[in-house]
Amino acid sequence: MRFYPLYQMIVRALLPTVVLFAWIVFPYLPTQAQDPSPTPTAGNRLYLPLIQQRTEATKTSPPSRGHGEWPVGRSYTVRAEDTLLTVALEMGMDLEQINCLIDSNFRWEQPLVIGDVLTVPETPFTCHTVEDDQSLPNIAGLYGVTIDQIRAETWNRLDGDPMAGQNLRIPVPFTTDTARGGLVLGGGWGGELETRSVIPGPRPALSLEDNLPADWPYGSGAFAWPAYGWITQGFRTGHSAIDIGAFAGTPVTAADRGVVLRAGWSNVGYGQFVVIDHNIDYITLYAHLSDIYVEEGQVVAKGQLIGRVGSTGNSTGPHLHFEIRDFGTRVDPLRILPR
Repeated sequence: MRFYPLYQMIVRALLPTVVLFAWIVFPYLPTQAQDPSPTPTAGNRLYLPLIQQRTEATKTSPPSRGHGEWPVGRSYTVRAEDTLLTVALEMGMDLEQINCLIDSNFRWEQPLVIGDVLTVPETPFTCHTVEDDQSLPNIAGLYGVTIDQIRAETWNRLDGDPMAGQNLRIPVPFTTDTARGGLVLGGGWGGELETRSVIPGPRPALSLEDNLPADWPYGSGAFAWPAYGWITQGFRTGHSAIDIGAFAGTPVTAADRGVVLRAGWSNVGYGQFVVIDHNIDYITLYAHLSDIYVEEGQVVAKGQLIGRVGSTGNSTGPHLHFEIRDFGTRVDPLRILPR
């Protein structure tokens, strides 16, 4: 019989336990050091690019349900100073959709009636104004729906062919998302959203900005990211914006130079929000803010601090709901913001 020294006996006894422990723990050890995320600071000339972390949660977790889904049943009462644009901004809808909330025979040049209550129907729609010599089959083919679907919309009041200038509600296909408890138009969440790598920053302000007069109200059209964070929901039919998840209190800055149109509380889901008109056919909207640092009518510089990320209004967690409108229609911010 062979005898081993005491230390060898101890090593042989513990070796299986050490190997098992290393096999379990090793996959969770970091393989390389990671640079810390840049720390945002407030200031008039701060540019805040997006940080998008590559995590499984970003790809698979449903986003916080907030403003931007189809606003079923939302109502708005027309005020004395309202225009079609202000109503569209308050209701979170595209400018051309407002006609189909008023009347099938409403024209752009007509005044709004003070006290009228505009209500969003349960069925999602696109508003179409019939052009001269445009037939119902032409319209149905244009939107990829059937004639019967258009006629089934009672608001359209179609006994025969549509008249030129008539507004028609064209139904938009949608599915029910039971996980999020709402309507999802044109497909599920995040189907086309790509993961972004961390962008080092902040970026220095452009010298042109420093040479402008303080009251210069025009933007450059070269937008900057309004906040640090990660994309929790992308732009799609039914959510005409992007949601940037971020810690509460994260600085929110103006994406471009312009004049503040709205700064305050929204009664239709945005919570505390800011709207900036860049006077070059672009308007940006920043919603669910915890704090607001600008006033209506104020000229703000690109990168100027306008508020902080919060969770006010229709929101279940801190994030920035960010919209860009081009001629009144909301467009995908990811196609305009720098990459």
